[in-house]
Amino acid sequence: MKVKIYPYLLILNLIVVLFSSCGKSNEKTEDDESLIFSVQYFGGWTMIDENLKINASSTHYSISYHDRETMKRKSFQTTTKTSEEQWVYLTKTFNLETFKKIKDGSCRACVDGVDETFIVTIDGSTYSFYNGVVDEHYQQIQDFFDKIYEQIEIFRNYAIYK
Repeated sequence: MKVKIYPYLLILNLIVVLFSSCGKSNEKTEDDESLIFSVQYFGGWTMIDENLKINASSTHYSISYHDRETMKRKSFQTTTKTSEEQWVYLTKTFNLETFKKIKDGSCRACVDGVDETFIVTIDGSTYSFYNGVVDEHYQQIQDFFDKIYEQIEIFRNYAIYK
């Protein structure tokens, strides 16, 4: 018995297998799109205004500061795609209930420091704290904040030393 192979059916089956084998674990949901992590820095000798905003699809960074060498105001901003790896890490290490418990700290800009505000927006509700790094609840989700700081440092170094 001779079997006849139809190449177009073979290709069609291959496409169906490829699409059906793709796991849904990497798909971003509507819940992901309504979640935004933001951090803002402002104040200090250089009058810095720095912002990082991360959602499931993009990461936006901007910085404006007074450059002491040139005595001029410098600005930089960029938007990049949020990597799947970064988003998964942030959402796994973040805990909204713990975040809500973080209490505001004291003003640093009052003595020429830089103040920091963390903001989380989820489903239209906004939660934030101001200079909360010393709060015990902050320490409980330290891995989350460390990943945010890492991202800021990468952008900041590129913006200032490019």
